[in-house]
Amino acid sequence: MKRRRFVESALLAGAGAALGGGRPVSSAQGSRRNWIIPTDTPDRFHMKVMAFNPGPAPDPRSWELTIDGLTGTPLRLKLADLERLPRITQSSRLKCVQCWSGRVLWEGFRAGELLTLARPKPEASWVRIDCADRYFDFVKMDDLLHARTLFALGMNGEALGPEHGAPLRLVIPSKYGYRSSKLITKLTLTNTGGQGIVADAWPGYYSPTGDIEPGVDHPFDFPGETRKIAGGEITEY
Repeated sequence: MKRRRFVESALLAGAGAALGGGRPVSSAQGSRRNWIIPTDTPDRFHMKVMAFNPGPAPDPRSWELTIDGLTGTPLRLKLADLERLPRITQSSRLKCVQCWSGRVLWEGFRAGELLTLARPKPEASWVRIDCADRYFDFVKMDDLLHARTLFALGMNGEALGPEHGAPLRLVIPSKYGYRSSKLITKLTLTNTGGQGIVADAWPGYYSPTGDIEPGVDHPFDFPGETRKIAGGEITEY
């Protein structure tokens, strides 16, 4: 099935907007009560729960992160391995292409700490990111190693919840939220870039770069307010 048709089918099945959701399962696999379901209103973190392909939350006990491709050391890491990496906290605003945003105090680690373990080859200039819900994206290595980009394990003093991308999500503050992949399961280092699944399906709405453009913002943490933005990471509020 071509990527465009797959995305359209997923959304027609009730997947919602693309930011990452849960792993799809059949009804034989149990109740939907543990599924990650999209919301139309902001939650207590001033965020909407966006889902690409709603399904049950990944089990952190069995979850693994695979790193392969142009690496000196292909890896399969458990959550406990990531929790041993040097931790940082960072306040940054997640801006959705739907025109809302929310500021979050993220906790996690820089990509460089993780990639040091994998020993990328010099020609590795892109990273393909695959997620538990079959969402995927391509990120330039330079963007991944940017000083404001991080992999998040927690938010606002709590462990990251599955509805916001646990066990592992990416945060790129200068780009729209669909570039901050959630429920990450695999990183493939490559010398060939590409478009993410949503930019490929809707090129007029989801741009390949995902750069935040000048315009207006409706921050959920400032209810009822509209703010003008200059483009790029929102740092003014």
